Amino acid sequence: MHFNGLNEQRKFQGWLEESSAKRYIDRELYRLKRYGCPVTIGMCRCGDPQFEKKFDAYSRRTDHLVRLAEGHYIFLFDHTEIPGAVKATENLMLHMELHNEKNRVAITQLHPDDDLDSALKRLLTLFVIASKSDSLIVDDSVLSH
Repeated sequence: MHFNGLNEQRKFQGWLEESSAKRYIDRELYRLKRYGCPVTIGMCRCGDPQFEKKFDAYSRRTDHLVRLAEGHYIFLFDHTEIPGAVKATENLMLHMELHNEKNRVAITQLHPDDDLDSALKRLLTLFVIASKSDSLIVDDSVLSH
């Protein structure tokens, strides 16, 4: 199940082209394929102008945050599988006061057979599902239903 709305895909791709997100994700895919280090990527929307500072304060030093546009962000949790990423995301949401009816987070774990486009398409699909979900965090498990 993948979201194929052309307008959303074009907007998302435009944001990615203008940011450093693709470079970070591509580097983590390389590390995953070469060394087997798990990595989880996520996408969220937050209107807090201090979001980036708060992310830095409440995340690990190895985590990365990339601002896209319109209050949307991509983050990377390296050396982290889905269960750890869910816990880290819950912790961030608690400390950063992101647990309201508007803020949703989508996370997906990268796989050795992923390419950059398939990983980003899966993340966008999950983000669209998250935006319509009652759950604060939506992960890969919803795609297997």
